[in-house]
This record gives sequence, C-alpha cells and structure tokens, in this order.
Amino acid sequence: MTDDEASAAQKAEMEELLNAMGNKLHGLAHDQVSAKQQIENRWLSDLRQYHGEYTADELKRMTANGGSRVFVNLTRNKTRAAQARLSDMLLPNDDRNWGIKPTPVPSPTGGMYDKATMVDQIEQAAKAMSEQIADDFTEAHYNAIARDVIADSCLLGTGVLKGPTVVNRTRRAWVTDEYGQSVMEVQQEYRAGLEHVSPWDFFPDMSAAHMGEAEFVFERKLINRKQLRELAELPGVMHDQLRRALDDVDGHHISQDRRDDLRAITGVDAVTGDKRWELWEYWGPLDKEEMIAAGVEGIDDDPLIEYTGCVLMVGPHVIKAAMNPLDSGDLPYSVCNWEEDGSSIFGFGVPFLMRNPQRVANAAWRMMMDNAGLSSGPQIVMKKRSVEPADGDWTVRPRKLWYDTGEGQVGDAFQVYNITSQQGDLFAIFQQAQQMADTETNLPILMQGEGASGGPGSQTATGMQMLMNNSNIVLRSAVKNFDDGITEPTVRRFYDWHMAYSDDPAIKGDFDIVARGSSVLIAREEQQEKLMMLSQIAANNPIFANITNWTGLYKEILRTLQVPVDTVTHTDEEIAEKEQNQGQGPPPEVQAKMAELQLKEQELQLKAQEFQAKQQRDQYEMQLKAQQQQWEQEYKAAELQTRQEKDRQELALKEGITLAQLEAKLGLESQKLELKMQETAAKLQTERDKVAATITERQNDRMARRENMAQGFDSYG
Repeated sequence: MTDDEASAAQKAEMEELLNAMGNKLHGLAHDQVSAKQQIENRWLSDLRQYHGEYTADELKRMTANGGSRVFVNLTRNKTRAAQARLSDMLLPNDDRNWGIKPTPVPSPTGGMYDKATMVDQIEQAAKAMSEQIADDFTEAHYNAIARDVIADSCLLGTGVLKGPTVVNRTRRAWVTDEYGQSVMEVQQEYRAGLEHVSPWDFFPDMSAAHMGEAEFVFERKLINRKQLRELAELPGVMHDQLRRALDDVDGHHISQDRRDDLRAITGVDAVTGDKRWELWEYWGPLDKEEMIAAGVEGIDDDPLIEYTGCVLMVGPHVIKAAMNPLDSGDLPYSVCNWEEDGSSIFGFGVPFLMRNPQRVANAAWRMMMDNAGLSSGPQIVMKKRSVEPADGDWTVRPRKLWYDTGEGQVGDAFQVYNITSQQGDLFAIFQQAQQMADTETNLPILMQGEGASGGPGSQTATGMQMLMNNSNIVLRSAVKNFDDGITEPTVRRFYDWHMAYSDDPAIKGDFDIVARGSSVLIAREEQQEKLMMLSQIAANNPIFANITNWTGLYKEILRTLQVPVDTVTHTDEEIAEKEQNQGQGPPPEVQAKMAELQLKEQELQLKAQEFQAKQQRDQYEMQLKAQQQQWEQEYKAAELQTRQEKDRQELALKEGITLAQLEAKLGLESQKLELKMQETAAKLQTERDKVAATITERQNDRMARRENMAQGFDSYG
C-alpha cells in the first residue's frame, strides 16, 4: 500500500469515527430533548400565567358561555417581588456574596511559601486570589448575568450560569512614545468569562436528580447562516465538517424551536421563513479514539484515564472537539432552583407554586364581573297582548309611549325581577385566594410593600422592623439554593482555573470557597440593630469603651447601612496624620488666622459696650423729659385752679351774691372746663406715646445692627 493510499485510508477511518461520534451525540441530544418536553410545556403554562393570558381552549369556552374573560394577574407581582428581593440580598453594591479563605490546615503545595511565615503568606495569597476572581467577575459583568439567572429561577424555577469560558477580549490603550506622540495599542488577551444560559437551551443529563449526578450537558444555540460561516475563524474547527453542515439543509434541527410559542404569549407575530441552524455544545466524557479523530492532542493510551471534553456539532456533523480546560473535569455549568425537585435538575418557580390560587382568583373575579353585570339592572317580563309600542320597537327606553290594546290589565303588562348581587361573598373568595397565594409561595404580601398598614406589629418602628426581618426568613431557602448551586461551584471553578493557568504564584494556595449569601447578607437588618445596640452599651460603660475599636465599629455600621465606607471615613493614613497634627498644635497660618479672629471679636465687644452705654443714656434722657412734662402739667393745673378761685370771689362781690350761689351758677361752666382739661391731657398723653414708640423703634434698630455686626456682617436690612 502506497503512502497516498495509507493516508486516504487513515482519513476515511477518521471520518468514520467522526460520523460515529456525531451520530452518537446526535441521538443522545435527541433523547434529552424528548425527556425535557414535559418540563417545557410546564414552562409555557407558567409564562402564560405570568403574562396574564388564558389558553386558546379556555378563551373558546369563556366566549361560548358569554362570560367575562378578565385575568387578575397576581402572579406577576409575586414573581417580580421575589426577583427584586433576591437580587437585593445576593448582589449588594458594597459587598460580595462570596469569599475565599485558607483551609483550616493549609497545604503549601499550592505555592512557594516560607514555613515560618506560611500562614501570613497564605492569607495574603487568598486575598490576592479573591481580588483576581473579583476582577474576572467585574470584566464579565457578573451582577447583570446573575440577575438574569435569578429572574429565570423565579419565573421558570431554574437558572443556569456558565463559566469559566475562554473569552478573547480586546483591550485598547493609549501609549506615549519617546517622541511624545500618543499611539493606541490594541491587545488581545484570553480571560475567564461568564455566560447566562437560557433554560430553554439547556439540556443536561435528564436521568440525574442534580448537577452533581449529571454525566454530560448539551447546550443549544440558534445561529443563522452568516454566524455558521464565521465559525470557520475559530481555532480547531474542521472546515470539511463545517461545509457538510452548511450543505445539510434538512438534518440541522433536533429540538423544537419554542420562540414562536413565546412570541404568541407576549403578543408578537410569528416570523415566517426564519431558518436557523442548531449549534450544539456538548460537555462530557468522550472516547479516546473519537478525540484523536477530532484532532485533539495529548491523549494518553492508559485505559484507566477518562477524558472529558467539549464538542461543537451542527446536526450530526462534528465541527470541533477539545479537552476540558479544567483538570478537575467539572462541567462549566451551575444551576439553582427557586424550589428544588428531588427527582430532577429542574425545579419549580413562583408561577407554578401559585397556579391553583391564581385560578381561584380568576374564577372568583370573573363571577364578580358576571354577577355585577346581571344585577346592575332588572329583568323585565312583558305580556305583548296587553300593550303595544307606539314606534313599533319593543325595546324598553325612558319616556317611551305604549298603547293599551284593551285585552288585559295594563298594570300586569310588565313584571320586573331583580337579580341578587353576590359581590360580598365572591369578593371573600377572591381574598381567600390571595391568602392562599401568600401561603403556597411563602411570599407574604408585606414583601411587595403592601398590606402592612393596620396589621399586628406595624404600629411602631420596632414592630415594623421585626415584620420585615420575619419576611426575609422565607427567602433563606432560595438564597441557600443560589449559594449551593451557583456561587460556590462557580467560584470554585474560577479558583481551579487560576491555579492551573495563572502565571502569578502570589495568588496560589490551598483555599476554601465561602458563599456568604445566606449567612451575612440576608441578616443585614438584624446585624445593623445589634451593632447599634453594641455601640450604646460600649458608650455607657467606660471599661467597654476603652477596649472598643470605635473606628472598626463605625465602619461596620456604615456597611450594614449600605453606605460606601471609603467616601465617608478617613483612611488610616489620614487618621494618623490628623492625630499627629493635633499633638503638635495648629500650623502657623492657622494660628495667625485665629489671632485675627480674636482681635475682630474684641473690636465687636467694644462696639457692643459703646452701643449699650449710648442706649442707657438715651433711656435716661427720655425719662427726664417725661418727668418734666408731668411737672409742667401739674403747675399749669394749679395755676388754673388759683385763677379760677380768684375770679369767683371777684364775681361774687360784684354781683352781690354769696360764694355758694356763685358756685352753683358756675357749676356748668366748671364741668365744661374740666372736660376741656381732660381733652388736653389726652392729647398730651398721645404725643408722649408717639415719642416713646419712636424711641423704642430706634433702640430695636440699634440692637439689630449690633447683633448683625457681632456675627461678622457689615450691613443690616
């Protein structure tokens, strides 16, 4: 056999192995799709319920009965409340929901350590590893992806996160050369990334009860012809196999495309002629011969070694195969469920848990609408032989004219029957359905910001806080599922990735992964209350105050309040500098400023004293003027009385009458004179009041100017 014949035979053998691998994986994927059919039908029902839509059969039955078709959507509020609350607890803005720490007895095999300082070095390495993984999560937008995963777990019952995946990122940086010119450099780097996988495209080993039992996983991606051609640019893609996949028009679909069903639920028209290829990504064990045929290098012939890898295929055509980049052989998928199903990887979401209460609420509300329509007006029974409409129309309308036919009593022509309103009883059923939804989902209405007013314990701030803390208890199970299913295995795989591929020995060591979602974040309010209580106890006890780290305590309180610590508190260097400056006294420029302020304060005090002396002098002058006016009035009154007495005596001698007769005669004149004197005194008093008011107003104005100047202002008004 010639070399060409041997090469052709070897190529044919490899193609046969690839075809056998493709057909085997194609059949395995088809089996998982068929086994998942019932779960996808349940998801469609959950989505209809979430969007407030009835099935076609239900709408047809309601239309035939002529009843109401209203849908009271309780499911959406419950689901959105669960998503928001879970995201708030698991994805805080000022903390992480995971951590890395050394194992209780760390092994030095992970890095190069000095035995004398091994513990400190491993702690520093754990901190460095934590920062490296945090940087990977930031680059991959972990919070945004995790929110999508949480949304899927609340709505469908299952959320899927994929990582680490090899991502080729492009970095652009401006660099200044030796001539001062700025040049942009484009750098390509491979980083560990994260992906959100839709549960509709996730097909694990359906015989497994949880991901730890799953032997393999299939992931589906729908791509168009352009995207399929672009796969040729990936390293390791077999172009001949890709061409066969492009030519195979009929055999490129394994599963049913549910996008048209999803569009129908949300009210979007179906897209006709949308032809896409299914790109299947397989993760699991592979035969050595098949991996060699796919061009994978570094395969050991030892029968005790089993390899796990990744295979890309379109239909039955394998286009690429590679070994699992993780030495642990772990599948790069993490799954969390809102409520676990002990018999399946897929769990149950909020819509499924409250399906029966939602049906009861819909039925009760539809009956309320139907009863309200029937009872809004009476039912009329008419004897047509007794009356006849003037316009020939038998419709009952206001102010309508009817003719008496004479064949019966007109009073018996119409009979009115009222339908009894059952709104109270039906609404009680609706309220009971709401309570059933709270009970079956373990999501009290308090978590939605409703129903708190008037309830037990809601009248005080402490009671309200206790109610909020108790409402968080129902989420502990969901948070724990996220920690066990997403956080811990994902961080563990990133740790294995950096231990295997990182060139930095400072981040390597024997570490444990700590998921802190349920242990720290869910008890934030309770921790805040205890920290405030601790600060009060330490402040009231001198012994406790001396041993308390007030800076650390204050920072912990800020963290529980979700306030950025760095923007509120000083750094350790700033605190040390501030304490040093306090011991040395203020700087010279500060001292000069303080002396200047003291001089200004003394000047203001002198001005205030002068103003006060002037005010007292004005007051004395005003009192002297008032006393002088009083003396003048008394003198004028005495002078007037003496003149009157003299005039009376002279008049009595002239008239030849006694003084008593004269006084009786002049009594009227005396009264007139007294009245005139009273008027004169009143006028004088009015003038004195005006003068006193003017003086008081001036004094108040002076006092206001003085106070204004004492505060550092140079004007008033």
